[in-house]
Amino acid sequence: MASRILSMLPRKQKNKLRRSYSVWKRRWVSTFFSFDADGLLEGIRSVGVRPGDSVMLHSAFSSFGGFTGSLGDAIDVFQSAVEPDGNLLMVSLPYMTSSREYLEKLRRFDVRKTPSRMGLLSEFFRRRDGVRRSSHPTHPILAHGSRAEWIVEGHESALYPCGPGTPFAKLVDLDGKALFFDAPFATFTFFHYLEHRIQDHLHFPLYHEKVFEVPVIDWEGREGLIKTHVFSDEVIRRRRFPVLEAELKRRGLIARKRVGNSILLAVDLKMVVECVDDMARKGLYFYDMS
Repeated sequence: MASRILSMLPRKQKNKLRRSYSVWKRRWVSTFFSFDADGLLEGIRSVGVRPGDSVMLHSAFSSFGGFTGSLGDAIDVFQSAVEPDGNLLMVSLPYMTSSREYLEKLRRFDVRKTPSRMGLLSEFFRRRDGVRRSSHPTHPILAHGSRAEWIVEGHESALYPCGPGTPFAKLVDLDGKALFFDAPFATFTFFHYLEHRIQDHLHFPLYHEKVFEVPVIDWEGREGLIKTHVFSDEVIRRRRFPVLEAELKRRGLIARKRVGNSILLAVDLKMVVECVDDMARKGLYFYDMS
């Protein structure tokens, strides 16, 4: 009813009401749901992240979450949760459309300058000293920590952006985890590694038949071409991510903790791989198989 009434108001009044609501919500969260760096670290620990872990973080940082620090403060906490011996990773995809649509319009990808479109925390992390970025144009990964160089190296040589030889595969080798900070589980980019793993079970193509050649500028400023596959339009249409999420929840593999007005989720990636392999053996897939 409220949304219907709002839709009937003039734009100026709607914008004024939205601003007023935002101010009220920030005050409400600040008063009743705020938490500091210690509270965030405690929450991270409660979902199973330990010193020495390698963690891929997905985030949707906002002033409505309740964290009292800045973007930099939040990243400090996530790094301190795993380092000095562990690694913090984030995705830094430079587009919001499909990979194919992005590459068809792309002039070139500059690993040093092309911004991340994966949220404020990802872009802020990309600009930090010591953060490395893989030179892959569609699924570049950011990494900081003891194995950061090894994690990102060679990604540009992988014909499949999330398959063997990529940071996603290396994260499995490191017994890595995925962590979500106010981001829905559907942002689970590791999903694409799982897709590659079960592609032989599918009766439709996982990848577009065309191999793209993409102009890229690397860390040293050298220009080159990188070849890569992109996911097919059909597989994008057939994906049913909630099927995977529901199965992981059923097996108790998603840890969850509320901190202030924020939600932290975490999964162990090897356990996710084992779950998906087991699903495939039983003929269960996260696609419309009709």
